[in-house]
Amino acid sequence: MVLKVISERLAHALSLNATEVAALIESTLLDPFAGVDRFRDVVVEASRWGFRCVVVPVSTLASIHRLALDHGVRLCSVAGFPSGFQPLRSKVLEVEESCGFNVFEVDVVPNFVYVRSGLWDRVYEELSSIVDVAKSHGVNVKVIVEAPILGDRELEALVDIAYRVGASFVKTSTGVYSKGGDPGTVYRLYIIASRRGLRVKAAGGIKSFLDLALAYAFGADIIGSSSATRIMEDYLRFKEVVVG
Repeated sequence: MVLKVISERLAHALSLNATEVAALIESTLLDPFAGVDRFRDVVVEASRWGFRCVVVPVSTLASIHRLALDHGVRLCSVAGFPSGFQPLRSKVLEVEESCGFNVFEVDVVPNFVYVRSGLWDRVYEELSSIVDVAKSHGVNVKVIVEAPILGDRELEALVDIAYRVGASFVKTSTGVYSKGGDPGTVYRLYIIASRRGLRVKAAGGIKSFLDLALAYAFGADIIGSSSATRIMEDYLRFKEVVVG
């Protein structure tokens, strides 16, 4: 049964048209050495392809939010990225500032010191506070779980907290400390998240259309990638070969 579902989802991914593929992709630019022009380029690229959104640091929102609005591109920001070490008030401030620029989602890195120490009350307090602030502005939250690094019990507990505080997605990884876009990691997180009705964002090392198709086949609902345009160009080459 499992293989049948994976096979069906893979076949579906390979049959998608360009608009449908682009709608699965969150074009991500979190390079601390990128200039403002590069962030503007990512917005224009997202408008051209029709990506689900553009994911950028909160500090860049002031420079691009008007351009994004003019091009009909949705923005997503991050909080606590990439380490999660920041104190709660700092993460809340990041979320509040992001909401001021009309982002529609925020990807949040929890404090993994708490996670690895089993301080689940503190994890719950942190994520609950962040989600409450975001939702008060109509903004959804994805919790980045760094799945390749966590053991099964840690991952299960963190996903359960994400569910209980009202997050909309769990995200495989930051792509900084682990590469969570591989099928095994995606499926492992999907099994845990799907029991709770949480959706999965696959991120970390997804650079081609085949990477995207496999992540989707193994349970991802959306894909985050800094190679979004490359994925679409790869998709077009794939279709040219297949269709003829």
